[in-house]
Amino acid sequence: MLQETTGYIICRTARKIHQFMTKVLADYDITPEQWVVLQIVSREKNLSQQELAARLEKDKNSTKALVDRLIKKELLTRQKDDSDKRFYKLQATPAGIFLTKELAKLDYDFMRETESGLTDEELTSFTKTLTRLEEKITAKL
Repeated sequence: MLQETTGYIICRTARKIHQFMTKVLADYDITPEQWVVLQIVSREKNLSQQELAARLEKDKNSTKALVDRLIKKELLTRQKDDSDKRFYKLQATPAGIFLTKELAKLDYDFMRETESGLTDEELTSFTKTLTRLEEKITAKL
């Protein structure tokens, strides 16, 4: 039965996580996708927009749109790379760094609460299993 397949359960769970995070992040005028971008750029100084697209596994146009929205919100800046004018380097603004710290606490608390019914062993096993499934699927792409 479809509802019992691994893929269906994973998608349904991911959708519920996304719905919950959408609700929580709405108070901060940011989407889950923007939150992921902000986290990555805050951690990695001078990341190129092209490198970001690769990490997100999104096309360049989708990544540019996400970055544009965060620039408009004054959470990121984009500057031409001095060594190669074809590339743009991204940086989190002070407001972006502050927001990242605030949201990281919410994200962490949500995941701790969500995972609280699992033992450390179960969580480690689950994570390893998901990673192996992802690797198998990636190899087929």
